[in-house]
Amino acid sequence: MSDTCDILSPAALKRLSLAEEILGYIFVDKSYLREALTHPSYAGEHPGNCMYERLEFLGDAVLDLIVVEEVFRRFPELPEGDMTKIKIAVVSGTTLSAVAGELGLDRAIFVGESERGTDGRGMISALENTLEALLGAIYLDSDIESARSVALHLLGHLIDPRSASAFDHPKSRLQEMAQAQGHSPVYDITGESGPPHDRSFTAEVRINGRLLGRGDGRTKKAAEMSAAKQAVDGLDAD
Repeated sequence: MSDTCDILSPAALKRLSLAEEILGYIFVDKSYLREALTHPSYAGEHPGNCMYERLEFLGDAVLDLIVVEEVFRRFPELPEGDMTKIKIAVVSGTTLSAVAGELGLDRAIFVGESERGTDGRGMISALENTLEALLGAIYLDSDIESARSVALHLLGHLIDPRSASAFDHPKSRLQEMAQAQGHSPVYDITGESGPPHDRSFTAEVRINGRLLGRGDGRTKKAAEMSAAKQAVDGLDAD
């Protein structure tokens, strides 16, 4: 069972039911679902409540595996570089936030008053993080096949090499440029600031030990993307 959360109030149960309806998956252990839906701002204002960060970490890895395997199976003739572009496009923060927003997942997230006071500026990253956390929660509640079924139901239509967005991504471009030199980009999160509901991250990217880019973002992925763009721009100029 997951960390203890208050899941018994009628208002809480209504949100859990809404999330299950959106996902098309019914949780055996509702505490996993409650944890995945709990924004850090809410946990900070209600001591004893869990938050989604650990499940987000797990769900990020689960989603990567599902998308990579699906790309591998769907497109047996596609080279590695193009596979990488599709994967990055599908799991990007922009994509996940947009999908979660279209699904109305924001109506199910437990958000603190401090976050509401920012006019929802942090909800873009919250939507991305919550969707990843939910996939991690499904994986723990059931298995990888259940997580795969939900992930492909929500995101499977985006796994398409014809998608223009899949081929216009700084991390994908940097990966190609690095591979041409026999190396791979290495990303590091070097800074973190701000309260839990309004976090800012700084990322650096190196190739063969050489610092090529640094960037900031509201999420770790956004910071890495910014760093990759700086690196690509510099390499293109060279």
